[in-house]
Amino acid sequence: MGLKVLAPAGKAPADKAEALRVDIVAVHGLSGDLTKTWTHPTTKAFWLQDFLPQDVPAARVMTFGYNADAAFGNTAADIADHALSMLSSLVDKREEEDVGRLGWASNSSAEANILEQEMQRPIIFIAHSLGGIIVKQNIYGRTVGIIFLGTPHRGSEKASYANVLTKVASMATNSPTSKLVSALQSNSDSLMRLTSNFKFQLKNYNVVSFFELRPTKPLSTLIVEKHSALLEVDGEDQIPVDANHSDICKFAARESDTYEKLYKRVLRMLKAEIVAQRNIGT
Repeated sequence: MGLKVLAPAGKAPADKAEALRVDIVAVHGLSGDLTKTWTHPTTKAFWLQDFLPQDVPAARVMTFGYNADAAFGNTAADIADHALSMLSSLVDKREEEDVGRLGWASNSSAEANILEQEMQRPIIFIAHSLGGIIVKQNIYGRTVGIIFLGTPHRGSEKASYANVLTKVASMATNSPTSKLVSALQSNSDSLMRLTSNFKFQLKNYNVVSFFELRPTKPLSTLIVEKHSALLEVDGEDQIPVDANHSDICKFAARESDTYEKLYKRVLRMLKAEIVAQRNIGT
């Protein structure tokens, strides 16, 4: 549970820490965890650790683990609490890095520069399924981009939002408790308002929404249909994935087409932020 740093491994020396340009935080959904959600069942590739640091070497890659059943199995306030827990862990990790790097600083000017770098480092969130709701609940101030992988933002053309959420729970837990189902249904209006409010913030972020094209067996229908997985706002990058709801966030190899699309979007977000900051400074 909590926030785990996957890369760079261990404490980064001053020269490596100076080179870090972005924090990437992955957030799983129901019945997921820090690693399983992002690990391919056959090749065992854990792409957040095995691929992403190679393709985005300027990133500090982190994964957030939490008790998703508890988060979504009670009230909307509990979801907010878990979102706050994630943000608190992220702030602590950034401050922890400050302290570690201050030991390398030779003077007060260098210390101030280190603190400023850590505070201003942009953040990109990657969220699978209901993990996207955790991300939307509380966005950290330096967030520049969000990548949603099969996140149900609203009801589908065939089902209410409450039914979509229940369907996700049924897939994720096989046999969801009546308490979880009841909570998702009763909280659906609040979560729908969350999406509506979130749309007003989207001009501040780069948003990418991946949506599944394959049903999750034994079902013959999609868990999260395209209409539900998209925010349908200007600037949203919408990407279809030839995978089911569970596999949309698992990549067998570094050459995977979907993984390539994902990491290139991360690089694009980072480049855009670097250019924006340079323009501010001129």
